[in-house]
Amino acid sequence: MGEFTTTHANNIHTAIFGTSYNKFVRPSSTTYVGIELNLLSVNEMSWEDPRLTWDPSVYGGIKYIYTKQKEIWRPELIIDNSVEGMSPIGHDEIYLKVIHTGEVRWDTPGRHVTHCDFNITYYPFDYQMCSLEVTSFAFSVEALTLNSTYDTVNTEEFKENGEWVLHSSRVDEKNLSEHGEKFSQLEFKMIFERRAKYYVTNVVYPLVLVSLLTNLVFLLPADSGEKISYILTVLLAQAVLLTLIGNSMPTTSVQTPIMGMYISFVLLMAALATIITTLNLHLYLRTDQKAVPRWLKAFTFLVLLRINCRTTKVKEDDKELEVSNEDMVKMEDVNGKGKTLKRMLNRPSQTPNKEDARFPFQCKEVSAFLDCFFFYLFNIVLIITTLVFLVVLAVSDVPPS
Repeated sequence: MGEFTTTHANNIHTAIFGTSYNKFVRPSSTTYVGIELNLLSVNEMSWEDPRLTWDPSVYGGIKYIYTKQKEIWRPELIIDNSVEGMSPIGHDEIYLKVIHTGEVRWDTPGRHVTHCDFNITYYPFDYQMCSLEVTSFAFSVEALTLNSTYDTVNTEEFKENGEWVLHSSRVDEKNLSEHGEKFSQLEFKMIFERRAKYYVTNVVYPLVLVSLLTNLVFLLPADSGEKISYILTVLLAQAVLLTLIGNSMPTTSVQTPIMGMYISFVLLMAALATIITTLNLHLYLRTDQKAVPRWLKAFTFLVLLRINCRTTKVKEDDKELEVSNEDMVKMEDVNGKGKTLKRMLNRPSQTPNKEDARFPFQCKEVSAFLDCFFFYLFNIVLIITTLVFLVVLAVSDVPPS
């Protein structure tokens, strides 16, 4: 490039922007505009305008000049999925670079806020895809075609983010149909992966830990008097913690996050534990310790004794002999002489109820059996559910296509 002089530059402007140049007329029948997306802005747009050419040797070797975008023709482009208005890209005070070959380069820095569809099913181990759609709204595809300069988004100026990792990006070239006409569109797609370490430490770990505290209520002795206060404290702590966790989750009703379902399940288990503990204490504190419900006796024989590794043994002092009117009792008197006495029974037999004889456990013992049973049951259900919850979160989500 030769030495720059103001005279040569003025001569170029006069020659190419004379009376023959009309900025409202596009350069050719079909103008191809190349666009590159930097993660910070739409930039590096370029196209060919044959009217903006000159011979550098005639103008002191000057190969390019700068001019305001309001002075020459430029494509009218918009961000189609913007949520901050639909104004055309660019600003009148931005300079464009015009090369002697007729190539025009237009860098249009700007901040664009677009609409993105979030899928939080696997939050916080999720991938999200956001796109930026650049569309020509004034010229149909026959007059203006948008081409991508590169196949991916330029990330040279991208700064590392504490919450998201840029997983991948791509550019799709599409045509939009409206009123029988087709309009060219470029869709820049970026796939982000959420950094899960923060959420594992501050959300998932406390959630799992608090959920396991529910089971411990069944290990507390009923005589301690702390069972109800403990389970209510755990339930209250879970409600407060899970409310805070729920507030940190993205708000949407399109998809139900797995973590939200797990939170609801944990609260349900704590509520069930509260109800079971209350009813079990009612059984433990019964005045008549022999008044065990018939269905509970059957459940004890079928399930509770096996879980507690116990067997049924009838106490010897509960056994009675049944005597009929034909029984003979031989007695010895103080003088050692034996005699036979025949007693006729005129009252009903004193034989105890056979069901009571076969069920020797009191309400307190059955209550302890129930505590053991529900401790094992809640542990199995919560541990299996928690493992399934963690595995599904960690391995199920994949980057969107």
